[in-house]
Amino acid sequence: MDKEARLHSLKRQCFSIPDLCETQIAGVKKGLENTIPKDVLKNIRRVIITGCGDSYLAGIIAVPAFKHYVSAFGNHFSCERCIDVARNYPFDPKYAAATLVVAVSASGGPKRVTEALKRANAKGCHTLVVTNRPESLAAQEAKYNIIVGTPATDFSTPGLRNYYASLMGLFALAAYMGEAKGLSPEGSVDKLFDAIREFTKAYEEKFDYMDKIALDVATKWKDLDKFESIGDDVNWATAYFIGAKFVECAGLMCPTMDSEDWCHVNYFAHDSRYIGTIVVAEKDAPDRSRVCETVHQARNVARPTFVTADCPIEEFGITDEGVDYCEVPKAPEGFAFLSPMLNYIPGSLVADYIADFCDEVYFRKPDAPQNNTPIGTTISTSNIEVVD
Repeated sequence: MDKEARLHSLKRQCFSIPDLCETQIAGVKKGLENTIPKDVLKNIRRVIITGCGDSYLAGIIAVPAFKHYVSAFGNHFSCERCIDVARNYPFDPKYAAATLVVAVSASGGPKRVTEALKRANAKGCHTLVVTNRPESLAAQEAKYNIIVGTPATDFSTPGLRNYYASLMGLFALAAYMGEAKGLSPEGSVDKLFDAIREFTKAYEEKFDYMDKIALDVATKWKDLDKFESIGDDVNWATAYFIGAKFVECAGLMCPTMDSEDWCHVNYFAHDSRYIGTIVVAEKDAPDRSRVCETVHQARNVARPTFVTADCPIEEFGITDEGVDYCEVPKAPEGFAFLSPMLNYIPGSLVADYIADFCDEVYFRKPDAPQNNTPIGTTISTSNIEVVD
């Protein structure tokens, strides 16, 4: 089958990012104009980011940006699972007035997101949602909104454009907060957007190269039905995002582990020759030597292995034969935290091509059990309960 005949939604989203970039910057700029006042941000000392699914991953990736722009003694930034913020997180009343809970949800529809915001409001915290829908439950519940303004398309699922938008919104909030608190110079937001433009353009220039590699990997892996993704630190979030696309696009499980736990546990899985293994890494990350060991360990049990990193394979230090490798652009100097904003693209393209080879429909065919159960997914129907 010709490559272009398989132009599925996820690939179209990947290739639409450069055209989206400027519109998305304008949308986020407008969102910042109508968001939490700088006078409020000056007194914030704790930022808790939360979300479900891809939005939770965006929160993990955003924490380094907050540390970059708002680093000062007494400030604390974390990303917490939405179920924990909604039901378990121990909010300290002494810090409530200085705490900002940031919920991320493109649709604003998941009930757990609204529940987390309700509980945070009840605890006396400031609340903000990064979303694309001002009419959503989450946007109505949060005290403040950043409406990112992602334009609609006929190829918007599974979410990838929205993921890019959520990351941009969070990064911009971090820079905006840094300016508000006087911890980053005026103009930091504009310089951030310039860096995003530069980085997105660098990816656009490598799209044909990445697409060819992704198709080659998917062709080799088309008969596999087991996959894993590996990443450390914020790249764990990228690896998880890629794994989620395998499930959503092809219905094939792709669990995610960090490099150390993979060597401890999943290395021992049966049928290693039939488990496609994706590794997301960066040259300057502290885990590089461990990643090389992990790849070496995987290849020595004949695992099909695909690595993405921001340098040539020789510079990264991988010497094993048979490793498929994709060099992605390096983040602009001074903006290392931007790297996970786009490094999910090669793995996402592989997931899209695997779905093509499987002749799968995204989110399963009409006769699948998931589309015929009377209960269905409870993401948007779950009861909201505000607990102490």
